[in-house]
Amino acid sequence: MIIDVLFDIDKNQLYYDVEFCQFLEKFECDSFYDSIEFHNYHQKFISKVYRIFIKSNNKLLGYCYMGNDQNLLKSPYSSPFSLIFFRHNYTVKDACHFISGIKLISKHLNMNKVRFTLPPVIYSKELINILNAAFFSEGFTVKSLEINNYFDLKTHKDLETHLKLSPHKVRKNYKSAVRNGLVFSEISLEDIEIAYNVILTNREQMGYPLRIPLEQMRNIVNFENLVTRCFVVTKEELVIASAIIFDVNENVSQVVYWGDNNEYRNERPMEMLTLEVINFYMKLGKKYLDIGPSSENGIINTGLAEFKKSIGCNTNNKIIFEYTLGV
Repeated sequence: MIIDVLFDIDKNQLYYDVEFCQFLEKFECDSFYDSIEFHNYHQKFISKVYRIFIKSNNKLLGYCYMGNDQNLLKSPYSSPFSLIFFRHNYTVKDACHFISGIKLISKHLNMNKVRFTLPPVIYSKELINILNAAFFSEGFTVKSLEINNYFDLKTHKDLETHLKLSPHKVRKNYKSAVRNGLVFSEISLEDIEIAYNVILTNREQMGYPLRIPLEQMRNIVNFENLVTRCFVVTKEELVIASAIIFDVNENVSQVVYWGDNNEYRNERPMEMLTLEVINFYMKLGKKYLDIGPSSENGIINTGLAEFKKSIGCNTNNKIIFEYTLGV
């Protein structure tokens, strides 16, 4: 059960009230990772989940979801990042007050630390830039700075234009994939196991973990408020590369997983997969395709980062803030 709490900054008072969910309609939440459906499903993976509303000067400033992980109050607790959602026409002062309220409520909840991971700015540039500054202003330190990669889909209208402006190596490898008889296609979500198994093989070959089990992935892609698409690259009907992609909000889609079978890497399936996926989402009118981080705990995987740059990715950051109670 998600626990609704209200914290009144002026009174330094914490209230528990299961009826606070009625206030959600006053705030705009445009991120799948902060949807009610997402949290209702994922709350089972942590001891407690709080939906925190903060009040000041007799008005609700906003809300966010945070989980209790052994006296660490963290957001997100089961996703790549999370956001704080404010009323329309919120101010910078509202943002600072809200984060101050998070520190105070953490003392009431007997937490030792608070951790908040914000998305890259492509998800909501103005809001995230304000939150980055507000967390720092309110005494949070940067625990980790992750390098993140994305495609700016606004810069091109179609695959032909994108290829013309891509590095020579990108064009060469894509043409090789075509000559090798590779075929790109979208597959039904009913066949997600086909895409998943290619990615699983890739992670096993690379020695990397696959953190979302197949059954959990099946459950997530069937959420009512999520649009998921699966893509594959085949050679003579054998699937040798695949991608699973979420529409996180109206403007941004995110590559949750993608990969190829290393045995067929010389056939250039990833080059075809990458460019065809870009073309697909350009045609949909998406603004950005988030490819995800090339670092973990602040340590850059230079090979991965260089690969993403080589296929035309842009670079931004995902910042993880932390606050130790008593400091």
